[in-house]
Amino acid sequence: MSTPQTKDTRHLLSQALLAGTILLAVAGTVLWLGATVSGGETVYFWGIWLIVAAGGVYLLRVFVDKGHAELVSLVRRSARQMIVPLLGVAAAIVLGGILMIATGYDPFTAYQALFFGGLVRNWHISVLNAAPLIFTALSVAFAFKAGLFNIGAEGQYYMGAMAATWISLRFALPGIVSIPVAFVFAGLLGAAWAIVPAFLKVRTGAHEVITTMMLAHTARYLSPIFIRANGGDPANSTHPYVTTEIPEVTWLPRFQEFLPQANYRVHTGILIAVAVAIVIHYLLYHTAVGFEIRAVGENRDAARAQGISVGKNIFRALLIAGFLAGLAGFNQVNGLDHRLFENLQAGYGWNGISVALLAGGNPIGVVFTGLLWGALDAGGQFMARTTQTPSAIVEIVKGTILFLVVARYIYTAIGNWRRRKARERHIKAELAAADEGA
Repeated sequence: MSTPQTKDTRHLLSQALLAGTILLAVAGTVLWLGATVSGGETVYFWGIWLIVAAGGVYLLRVFVDKGHAELVSLVRRSARQMIVPLLGVAAAIVLGGILMIATGYDPFTAYQALFFGGLVRNWHISVLNAAPLIFTALSVAFAFKAGLFNIGAEGQYYMGAMAATWISLRFALPGIVSIPVAFVFAGLLGAAWAIVPAFLKVRTGAHEVITTMMLAHTARYLSPIFIRANGGDPANSTHPYVTTEIPEVTWLPRFQEFLPQANYRVHTGILIAVAVAIVIHYLLYHTAVGFEIRAVGENRDAARAQGISVGKNIFRALLIAGFLAGLAGFNQVNGLDHRLFENLQAGYGWNGISVALLAGGNPIGVVFTGLLWGALDAGGQFMARTTQTPSAIVEIVKGTILFLVVARYIYTAIGNWRRRKARERHIKAELAAADEGA
């Protein structure tokens, strides 16, 4: 039998383990994301072991708080969630290898270059690729939770980039002020770009796939006009396809400021992306707003019967999704490019859909799938350069991973639908039998 003193001791131990988990996870994440190859040596990669240690301390905390049975249940649930994505990755790698053999390439050499390039040699490029992808994938994943498909994240990303560029050029305040202002302004303009689709969805039922996609193309064609008005006028500029560079005080801090051996291009936008993913996870699963949004996504009729406003939650879900996609533009302008290019490395909004689907709409999972997507792109470039294997192989691998993982969700959805219909038929049969007996 537990005494009050024993409970107090267990509570203190639990709090200490929680603090240890957070410290190890934060330190490990910063080191791992800032890791690079410098002077032929790998530096800061040992941060991954701190992340592993954080996971171990967290499991120990679960054991202290809830006992052995809950710990085993947690491990089993996590394993079940991971097995399908891992099998999808493995199957895609095997298929890619078969295609390489069939076309005369050595799959072992190619894959060695792919993984070495994406996970070690060009890891900094993987991180740079992942940061905007995480934001756009969070946008798509958040809309998923409300039963919506925000396919227009690309347009909201463009608007966020234009907003961040404009505010940085017009108000070159100290970084401690200008960076948060650009962050918020980019998100707000991304959210504003989702107002029309949200209004039409609520008032007329217009499908958000069509409306957000149309506005995505509109935003893209607005960017050349914006560039001409902000330093890219061909009449007086030698660089008509790019805006004036934003002031250095508005740049996001770089990892080199606290990790001297980190790559000079890697900026703290990736840390902001991870932090935003954690905030979105908390919002969805630990607040009343998140509960209502998920309830609407699961079953609108049931949510309405419980007094939840379906229209209000659809509207705010699309606006929050737009805000998140707009942050990808802020990340790209204030973190990496420091100016707005006409082509804007377009595609982060569309690729965010793949990353969100691969993560199953889980905000924390989006961080890892975003890094995987970024690593495949960076590794594919290294593989093509060093082994002359076509980078199209990587696109086939990515497509196969996505197909296999999404097929699992489709299969699960069909299974749930069939079980629901079977239950309805069973209930109807029982009611009919009861009426006949009466």
